[in-house]
Amino acid sequence: MRSELQPEYEGTAGVKLFSSEWAKPPNTATHLRLQAPIARAIASSFASMADLCCLSATLIYFALWAVAAKPAGDPLALLSIRISVAHFCVLAFCWMLWRAVFFYCGLYTWQHIQSAPGVAGRVLAATGICALVQAQVIAVQWHHGHYLQLLLYVWMASACSALLSRVLIGSFHAFVRPIFRRTRHAVIVGGANADRVAGELRSHADWNYSLLGVVDSAPFSAVKTQLPALGRISDLEEILMRQVVDEVIVTLPVKTHYATIERVIAICERVGVQVQYPEDPFDVSWSNHCHRANQDDPKMVLKMVSEDYRHVLKRALDLAGATVGLILCAPLFFVVAILIKSTSKGPVLFKQERYGLGKRIFRIYKFRTMVENAEAAQAALEHLNQNSGPVFKIFKDPRITRLGAFLRKTSIDELPQLINVLKGEMSLVGPRPLNLRDVGRFSEAWLMRRFSVKPGLTCLWQISGRSNVSFDRWIALDLEYIDHWSLQLDLRILAMTLPIVIKGTGAA
Repeated sequence: MRSELQPEYEGTAGVKLFSSEWAKPPNTATHLRLQAPIARAIASSFASMADLCCLSATLIYFALWAVAAKPAGDPLALLSIRISVAHFCVLAFCWMLWRAVFFYCGLYTWQHIQSAPGVAGRVLAATGICALVQAQVIAVQWHHGHYLQLLLYVWMASACSALLSRVLIGSFHAFVRPIFRRTRHAVIVGGANADRVAGELRSHADWNYSLLGVVDSAPFSAVKTQLPALGRISDLEEILMRQVVDEVIVTLPVKTHYATIERVIAICERVGVQVQYPEDPFDVSWSNHCHRANQDDPKMVLKMVSEDYRHVLKRALDLAGATVGLILCAPLFFVVAILIKSTSKGPVLFKQERYGLGKRIFRIYKFRTMVENAEAAQAALEHLNQNSGPVFKIFKDPRITRLGAFLRKTSIDELPQLINVLKGEMSLVGPRPLNLRDVGRFSEAWLMRRFSVKPGLTCLWQISGRSNVSFDRWIALDLEYIDHWSLQLDLRILAMTLPIVIKGTGAA
């Protein structure tokens, strides 16, 4: 087996999947990512929408109150007021003006906001300017004579509502959001600062860090830390291959450990594990996936896959596709279940542990296509394996039932995996999930990079011949998909899957 993978991009199964435009690498500019929850609460678009809602409600209420000439204590009288198109045009103009004023006052820029008093002062200033316009609009448009009184009321209401919205947003990020943090397994490289870094990670706003231990270039006895010592730098690749590690955090000083840090980055790139390291001009082949860890922090993060809004759309597509698919296939599931139970002994569904995103183990669902206890009989058939790699495959497997052969040829046996997609363990498109036996026989680190994305129901391998494709080519196609992923590619693979399945190409 090759020690270094060189994927080819000429297309698969005679179909050109990657046009020259698709193959272009993403923008290599470094993206600054704000990690502090207060920064996100104030600089996010949600804060902008909250401001517009607060000011709009204030303007509409006092405008209707002025027209109705009713006391503010009688809000039901406002329901009889007629709203014209001109009023909506005035409101739209105010929206643009308010957005510009709040932006100019620095309420959506993290660099200008360092404390709560700073936020309060800027909100008072911004709402004061907006109140001048609001009161003037009401006085001119609806001929309200008490301008100064109206100005004071509008300012107080706008300032209080805008400040309250920021308190609510900040409270959500400070107290509610941490409850829903997902666990992230990490290894720290460098024992000298490991305990300090561990303390910072435990209070991280986005992730609940589970620290597995420390890897250092010094002997174990010289590493003074409360975390477990996992080994030396030379052991890092094996650790990343055999354990669930989501991120490697380098704390070594650059001046004295430049070559070591460069080596750690190279290992993480090869295995496909995210790495955080001190900022410096290291030679990173995937510079488009490098991001600053924090606006005020010099550390850099090398991500194995880009993280942006497209992944939200991909998840939405998965949820919609899995839901619709399960509803449409419900009658077929019922018929297949009856046929399986009536033709062979054993359960309807076959459940097996597979490796998913980040090498996490999950239980996959398939319609049973083999005789009962087929997994126990596999050891006696190992010598018949016809696959060139670590994956087990027999093209005339004696364990497959007659009905199972049909289910496999038509890929109907894979449909229950829509449940895995709905649960978030799989995606509609992604590398096929491998079982524990096959992954346990991986001997080279670069094979692990396929676990940097969720496994899928279909993939490039599925539309390129499936069982007719060699293991090396299979892995090359998986890495090709990871390196060139886009929503367009997912949709194209989904569109090409159905004809391939109907033809039964490569099914075994």
